[in-house]
Amino acid sequence: MLKNKRGFKLGWEFLFNLVFVVMIIIIMVIWIASQANGTAMRKQILAKEVCLLIAESKANTTIMLEHNKNIKIESQGNAIVVKEGDFDKGYIYPCYVQNNTHISRKDNITIIEIK
Repeated sequence: MLKNKRGFKLGWEFLFNLVFVVMIIIIMVIWIASQANGTAMRKQILAKEVCLLIAESKANTTIMLEHNKNIKIESQGNAIVVKEGDFDKGYIYPCYVQNNTHISRKDNITIIEIK
């Protein structure tokens, strides 16, 4: 079969290291590109604005936000989550508001009901 098993093992180690380094470089490039085009900043600002709207609103208020179709605004416990698309992890902003809120979505409009 293989006479030089040591060389075969070294080849697999090199290939593994090469794939690992290339994956890290690709992840860094994607992260830098998302930071450079302002996508992350827009999600952060939107999450903070939604939290301020909810915090400053009175009971029995309905807020309607119109935005791009691919943006999703959700509530996770005591946090506001803004996502761009289905596969985006999103930006999570902790929003400790005492009132009861319900967030729903219709097309490109997010409806926030404060009860």
